[in-house]
Amino acid sequence: MDTRTLGFHSTRWQSRLRMLMLVLLIGVTGLTASAVLAQVEEESATPINTPTQNSDLNAPETAVAPMPVPERFGVREMFTQADVVVKAVMIFLVLCSLLTWAVLFEKLVVFAKARRANQRFLAGFRNNDLTLLHEQAEHSAMGRMWQVAQAEVTHFGRNRSADADQINRLLQRMSLTASIVQERDLARLGSMMGVLATIGATAPFIGLFGTVWGILNSFASIATMKSASLAIVAPGIAEALLATALGLFAAIPAVMIFNKFARDINGFVGGLDNFSAEMIADVSRKLDEVK
Repeated sequence: MDTRTLGFHSTRWQSRLRMLMLVLLIGVTGLTASAVLAQVEEESATPINTPTQNSDLNAPETAVAPMPVPERFGVREMFTQADVVVKAVMIFLVLCSLLTWAVLFEKLVVFAKARRANQRFLAGFRNNDLTLLHEQAEHSAMGRMWQVAQAEVTHFGRNRSADADQINRLLQRMSLTASIVQERDLARLGSMMGVLATIGATAPFIGLFGTVWGILNSFASIATMKSASLAIVAPGIAEALLATALGLFAAIPAVMIFNKFARDINGFVGGLDNFSAEMIADVSRKLDEVK
């Protein structure tokens, strides 16, 4: 009962933490977009002083007019001048990227905590330190597996006239109950892995959708202005390609982080399987000594 209550509170705390991270990410993205738009509006409201030519006829013919300063066209300008659909795609991809990094930091903390707890409990189990086992049982996956196995052993101990067949059934029940707890803990460790896989698989295509939409707008501007000048086509294509870049920026870390934690989960599976076999072998040995 205590194990189920602890697992319920832990799951509820993690869900609240994820919701808080999502709210913070959305708020930061909204503030950033508002700041960018406000700065662009201020720049557009500022009058631009254009150089005037010298109308003095007595001026020497060798006077050269000042060269116009080239307009800067960076990532911020690409975003502000992009179409509404392309902007929505960019903002969504930035949110996906922030969510990926939030999952990374959360998983690093959760996996490190689970790994340390399992190591402490395993050391106590191998040293037969009952005090440490009872203290660490509720804080590690191995401890929760040991608790349900001990419950089966306690229930079995009420029947002292057990034969070999009953002992085999006991060991089977221990293995089944331990595997149920193991799957529950692995599911907790694997939460949000589907989100990483989804971002890694779909983010490039979402960015590609923004690119196609931006290129369509570029061709539409060519048809409207009836000019295929590079100055007309280049800004729209640059904005469109920015969407693809953001898609790759969100997808590549998501795939790498997913593969890293998938390997870690496989390591946990192997460690818990080995502990289950070691625990069942220890109980079988003790039952043989009693007989």
